[in-house]
Formats: sequence, C-alpha cells, structure tokens
Amino acid sequence: MSVRDVQAVIAASGYERHGRPFGGSAFRDCTCPKAGCGAVADGSERGDCPEHRRTPAQLWHWSAECPQVLAAARIAVGRGLAVFPLPIGGRVPERGWQRQATLDAATLPELLTGRGVGVGCRASNVVALDLDVHGDEDGPGVLAALADRLGETVPATFTVATPSGGRHLYYRAPMGCTIGSTSGGRTPLGPGIDVRGPGHRSGGYLVGPGTVIGGRPYSIAHDLPVAPLPDWIASRLHAPEPSR
Repeated sequence: MSVRDVQAVIAASGYERHGRPFGGSAFRDCTCPKAGCGAVADGSERGDCPEHRRTPAQLWHWSAECPQVLAAARIAVGRGLAVFPLPIGGRVPERGWQRQATLDAATLPELLTGRGVGVGCRASNVVALDLDVHGDEDGPGVLAALADRLGETVPATFTVATPSGGRHLYYRAPMGCTIGSTSGGRTPLGPGIDVRGPGHRSGGYLVGPGTVIGGRPYSIAHDLPVAPLPDWIASRLHAPEPSR
C-alpha cells in the first residue's frame, strides 16, 4: 500500500493522527492501541512490527480510538463535569452542543468516538478560570498576585493543563449563579484570565481533558474534587441583573 493509499484509508475512516502526518509535534505519551508493539505516535512507529507490516494504515495513530481521550473524559464526569463532543482537532463545537453535555459515563464511548472533549459550564454548574500563558500574559501569576493582595489563597481544585502552559481551574458555582463568560482581558480578575460560567441561558464551555489539538494535549494536572467558588472571586464576577 502506497503512502497515498494509506492517507486515503485514514481520510475515509474519519480518523486523524495525533500530530502532523510526517512527524513534528505529536502526542508522544499516547501508545497506539492498533499495534501490539506499543508504538508511539511521534512519527517513528516501529517498521518491524508484524501487525504494522500486515496493515500499513496502522502506521498512523487513530485518535478516534485513543484510550487516553475516553479515560480523561470519564475522570472529568466522575468529578461532576458534563462533557460533550468537539470536532477532532478543533475547539469550536457544533450547534446544539449544550443539549449533548452529559454526566452519564455509560454514554461516553458512543458520544466521543472520533471526537474531542468539551466541558459545558451550565450543565456542570461550574465557573471555570482559563489562565492563559502566552506572549506577555501570565494568568496564573496574575491570579496569585490578586489573591496575595487580598490576603486570600487560590483553592486547590480540579485542574487541566493546556498546551500553552496555562491552566483551566474548575470551581463549583453557588445555587442560582449567573456568572457569564468573558475573554480578552475584560474580566475583573485581571489580564490573562478568561472566565467561563453558567450564564443566564446556554453558558460557556472549555476544551476538556483528553482533547488533542495540533498534536498537543489538554491533560489533567490535578485530579481533585471541584472546590466551591471562593467568595473573593465570585464577588468580582457576578453579572448584574439583566434589565427588565
């Protein structure tokens, strides 16, 4: 089978390899479930593996069958985070994603096959802080400085590491919380901190753990119970009541 034929097989299957087709950035910690040799998806899969030789398409790692994606989604659901599918390799969900968000772990294999993972804030009843780290932005440092200035601490909670080196911190929202979503340095918490919340209607979302974009994973950094949203953060984020 030629390289072109292999690519055709992958395209027809709807699967996509972790990372770029001919090496480069890839999810090196993910072993290929298609091959008994335990090859990794870094562009140097073992050519002497009998299973690879028998089916050349298996030289590609099919992220639709990546066990880490499903495992991470199950952990998130176990912590009370409602997940929904994202297009493979993408950050923007399809229309109607709010209705797909679920806490039912039994539905995840069918729901997430060949997909990435999103976390819906309204269905999860959480407020999430997206701490960016790129360019001049240092979200974790800004949040730590704010807490220090107020004599507070940033509570440990369920945390996802982002490919840029940032963090997603999830906090349980109080009953009736209508905190919305803000980005681009417009949040009262400071630059480099985006907020995703339940909002008044559909709420916001984040890319969830297990998702791989551009060959780089969103991974669970701290598998902890989702802590309550601290008052010193909530007081700065509560949206005003909508005008009647």
